[in-house]
Amino acid sequence: MTLLLFILLGMYSCQEVITVNLNSVSAKVVVEGNINNAPGPYTIKLTNTTNYFDPSSVSYLSGASVTIADNAGHSETLQESSPGNYVTSTLVGTIGRTYYLTIVANGQTYTASSIMADTVRIDSMSYALRLPRPGSTAPPSYSLTCSYTDPASTINYYGFRLWRNGLIINNIVDNRVESDKLFNGTAQQVRIRNTELIAGDSVRVDLIAFDKNAYDYYNTLKATLNAGGPFSAPPANPVSNISNNGVGYFGAFAITHRSMLLQ
Repeated sequence: MTLLLFILLGMYSCQEVITVNLNSVSAKVVVEGNINNAPGPYTIKLTNTTNYFDPSSVSYLSGASVTIADNAGHSETLQESSPGNYVTSTLVGTIGRTYYLTIVANGQTYTASSIMADTVRIDSMSYALRLPRPGSTAPPSYSLTCSYTDPASTINYYGFRLWRNGLIINNIVDNRVESDKLFNGTAQQVRIRNTELIAGDSVRVDLIAFDKNAYDYYNTLKATLNAGGPFSAPPANPVSNISNNGVGYFGAFAITHRSMLLQ
């Protein structure tokens, strides 16, 4: 009996050693940038993806040829102002035009295009101070409410961005993105909350109209960033409009904004 017990314990204590192969993969070009209806310059940022064992480092892509053209015959080759950052000097974003990005780097060509939609005005903006529940250690937070009217004649897609004292503190991916599929042609309200806001802050909200490609990109990017938990599906790469297996997004944004002082 004792011998049998030792044999069984030995069987259950044995563990199979599994080797997980985490090979490095070829780097992909990452594109980040947009052209919009505000005065330039506009910046296109180029980097390379990093491998699993070194995700914290940023590999800037220098020496690329970057060109933006529109369907009205205007074209400009961007200048590299710092490693991986390419800026315009004369190009002007114009509502209704289609913009074409061409990147040539390391013998490969990457392209993308985006249509600049019409602007949608913010009708009004208000704020409210929200106090934490009794016993909570959370700080008070300001909640901003923006009202706008969706045009009935077109299909529209929106993103929102929050500024505090001249600096962006909530970008598009931090807020919800919207399609007017369920509210076409009606008045809408969007609420933006941030615990960093305090009395005396000057705040600005951007209402950004963009095309469906941008809407799909930011929706899938948010899903990727929020993925997690033991029962979650593995995150997928965000939808990209960059050709040749590039990642990231190039967009044409139509921006309106409204500002106010918190008291």
